[in-house]
Amino acid sequence: MEYGKLISDVLELFDHDYKYAEWNVVSEDILRDEDTPTEILDKLYELDKTNLAVLRGIAAHPNASKQILETLSKDLNDAVRWGVAENANTPVNILESLAGDESDVIRYRVAKNINTPVSALEKLASDNSEVVRSGVAGNPGTSVTILEKLSEDKEDSVRLSVAQNPGVSAAVLDRLARDIDEDVRAAVAKSGKNSEATFTVLARDGSGTVRENVAKNENAPLNVLNALLNDGETSVRGAVAENPNTSLELLDKLAKDVKQSIRTSVAENKNASDSILRHLAEDDDGYVRKAVARNEKTPNQVLSKLAKDEDWRVCENVAMNVNAPENVLEYLSGYNDAYIRKAVASNKSAPKEALLRLSQDEEWIVRENVVKNPNAPEEALLNLKNDKDWRVVKLVTKNPGISDEALEKITADTGFRIKYKAYIALLKRAAK
Repeated sequence: MEYGKLISDVLELFDHDYKYAEWNVVSEDILRDEDTPTEILDKLYELDKTNLAVLRGIAAHPNASKQILETLSKDLNDAVRWGVAENANTPVNILESLAGDESDVIRYRVAKNINTPVSALEKLASDNSEVVRSGVAGNPGTSVTILEKLSEDKEDSVRLSVAQNPGVSAAVLDRLARDIDEDVRAAVAKSGKNSEATFTVLARDGSGTVRENVAKNENAPLNVLNALLNDGETSVRGAVAENPNTSLELLDKLAKDVKQSIRTSVAENKNASDSILRHLAEDDDGYVRKAVARNEKTPNQVLSKLAKDEDWRVCENVAMNVNAPENVLEYLSGYNDAYIRKAVASNKSAPKEALLRLSQDEEWIVRENVVKNPNAPEEALLNLKNDKDWRVVKLVTKNPGISDEALEKITADTGFRIKYKAYIALLKRAAK
């Protein structure tokens, strides 16, 4: 169906049915759905332009028209201007205007907006409010020059935002690695742009949080990870065990650590060998076995055994594992615990027969996970459009596996909310 015809049908639907629907509920549907097209937002604005919640929702919506954003940027209510200021699709000229807003909260949102021009960021970098300067410091579009200036700001929150900025230079990070504030140093430790020298400095930091972040960092050199292997803090050694770049030799040592949390981290590591995973699958601690069950590298034979573990949490994690054998998932789909059935329902590898059966489960959280599963059979999706729980129904048209033909059938449904959802899904596809 063509986009123009679909829009015409939806607008006609509004004229005839919207007034009979639950106004606030339907408006919330429209505003929360990021796929709602511009034409519908324009229609909603026309119908309910005095409703603050509607104005705030449209102001922040990615498909709001430039004309309406221009109007809302001058609204007297801060919450409405706030929405315009944080909207990534707000035109540059509007953001430049809002950069001079009297409210520092609005200026902060402009400072954080990825669409804000460099000229406005340069101005805001000298703002009297530390909140606004921290917004500039955290903006990925902020220039290296400005970040260098803000890295020497007197306020910790500003320097912290600089350290967290993906565009910060290695030289600035090296200086901030010696910052007086622990949170700043901890943020630097998370960066992927650190030099080996910076990592070495941070690995010797007096803060366990800083060293832990180094140990978790996938860009940390192997010699740094090796140095942290015998750290006195359990959390640091656990982070080494979690790091995907930790060598098998180190993982093998850590798999025998006396601390359950460290063995658990090894069990979660995607680089753990079959022999390590088989060893940890026999661990006395349920958290360790749960981690083995969740690891997609765990051998099928081990998963089959763990599916009958005495700890239901272990079984649940097998049910979530996309590499679990079909017969295991089929078995777990009949488990008496709803959370285990929910896990199967969310698994993209679950047999279609199991998903069809779970679409009729007595627990709504199970049915909800079926409707979110991209591999759910269409028969199950069409059954769920009549579900008694709206939390389930509203997701039917979002499923990428539902056909255009099925969506068109739903547009003939008697319920306004589900009809509207089907139209939006068709519009999204027609716009591509």
